[in-house]
Parts: sequence; C-alpha cells; structure tokens
Amino acid sequence: MKNVTGNQGVRRRLAAALVTALAFLMASVTSAQAEGANGGSNYYDGKDPAATGCNVNASQIATRPILDRNTGQQVASIQIFYSWSCGANWIRVTGNPYGGNATKYIASSLGGWNSEWDPGYGSSYSMMVYAPGTAQINGYVYLFEPGINEWNWRAEGTFSL
Repeated sequence: MKNVTGNQGVRRRLAAALVTALAFLMASVTSAQAEGANGGSNYYDGKDPAATGCNVNASQIATRPILDRNTGQQVASIQIFYSWSCGANWIRVTGNPYGGNATKYIASSLGGWNSEWDPGYGSSYSMMVYAPGTAQINGYVYLFEPGINEWNWRAEGTFSL
C-alpha cells in the first residue's frame, strides 16, 4: 500500500474540503428558495394544496389586481381558490414581472394564517388556510425587484372575501 505524502495528500485534502464547502453552499441556497410561516389550529392551515390533494376539486372563486405603485397599472393578478373537499383557501400570484420576491399573506376569520415569500418571475402559490362555509378570508401580495433592500417593493394587491 502506497503512503500518500507531499503535494498529492494536500490536493486530496483540498478537494475534500472543496466538496464539503460546495455541499454546504448548495444546501443553504436550496433552503432559501421558499420561506414562510403559518399558524392556526386546523389540519389544513399551512398545508400545500397540491400535496394534500385539495387542489383536485378546487375552484377559483375570485381574482384581484396587483397594481404597480408608481403607475397604478395592473402588472399581475391574485387568484383566490377554494377547495370544496378540504374547506380551505389559498392564493396564486400570476405574472410577477419584477423577478424579486412575491410576498403572499392569507388569513381566515377562524384564526389560520399563512405568510410566505418566493423569488422569481411568473407564478407562485401560497399554502392553505382553513375557511369553510361563511368563514372570511383576507390578505395581500407585494411584488419586489431583486436586491438586498427589501423595501424596494414595486406592486401590491389586496383581497377580502
């Protein structure tokens, strides 16, 4: 068995350290892609509508505009969904033109709430809040430009049903 010494040993240790650092970096980048918080006492509060199957028999019950704060023009939409089998609501943001975070908040009059932010262009959806029957829901969406300053929001939309 050959003993590893000199430059060859240094290269192997350096390669191992590089692989470890790269793995740590990839894990931290992946976990930062979608973040949020939620609360409520019902099973469906904070759950993913696709993972639970609640999206299968859901209906879009309303749409609200997201308006650019400088021009007042509609730049995107908030779609509000209701699952008939789960008695839960969630929202989807469509057409984020800015590429920064889409911050979404939805709350139920029964106490459930969900707040989350996803980066990127296009569409994203929130987790659910339990709101069967005549329970009310409300919320908002802010769209941001990319950057360090999180006060650089460009557009907002609100809803109350």
